[in-house]
Amino acid sequence: MARIRAVLFDVGGVLVTNRPDPANIARILGLDVSEDDTVSLVDHAMWFNRPAYDEGTLSDREFWDTVAGDCGLPEVRDAALAALVEEDVSRTREPEPAALDVAHQLRAAGLRLGILSNAPVCIARAIESSPWAAHLFDAFTFSGPLHLVKPAQGIYRHAAESVGASPEEILFIDDRRPNLRGAELAGMSALRWESPDQARAELVERGILSSAVVA
Repeated sequence: MARIRAVLFDVGGVLVTNRPDPANIARILGLDVSEDDTVSLVDHAMWFNRPAYDEGTLSDREFWDTVAGDCGLPEVRDAALAALVEEDVSRTREPEPAALDVAHQLRAAGLRLGILSNAPVCIARAIESSPWAAHLFDAFTFSGPLHLVKPAQGIYRHAAESVGASPEEILFIDDRRPNLRGAELAGMSALRWESPDQARAELVERGILSSAVVA
C-alpha cells in the first residue's frame, strides 16, 4: 500500500453537522409552523430536491421555487430567496470543533488536506472563503460547480488532481458508505466517519496519525 500523503474530508455529517432547520425555512416561506405536518412537508421538499441542487442542475432560485411549489406556494420573492440561501449557508460557519481538531492533527503530521463534498454552488463558495477552511485545507472539490456528485468517478479524479496526490496516496473520510465505495473504486483508501474519537483512533491504528500526536 502506498503511503498516505493527503486526506480528503466530506463536509455534511463530518466537518459540519448542523442541518437546515425546516421550521426556520417554513417561517421564511410564510408558513404556519405550529403544524408538525407543515414542517415535515418543508423538510421532505428540501431533501427530495437536494440532489439536483447539489449537482448544480438547479440554481438557488430554481431550487427554492421548487421547494415552495412542493409546499403549495408561489415562487418566492427576492428578499425571501436571499433569506433562504443565507439560512442554508449560515450553518457552514459553525464547523464541529472536534472534527477540525482531527484535521489539524493530520496537518501537523505533514499531510495535505482537501475537501470533497456534495454541495450547491452557494455553499461551496461560502466554505472556500470561510477562515476555518481557507487556512486549513489545500484544495476544494464541490459537486455544484462541477455538475458531478459523489459517488460519480469524475469527482474523485478531480479531487485527487486538486490535492496533488495520486488516488492510492489519498484517504477519503465520509459518513456515507456509497461515497466511500466510490472512493475505493477510484483507487483511494476510505474511512467511515462516525465520530471524531472513532476516526482519530482508526487513523492511529492505520499508522496515519501517531498516538503521541493525539495524546
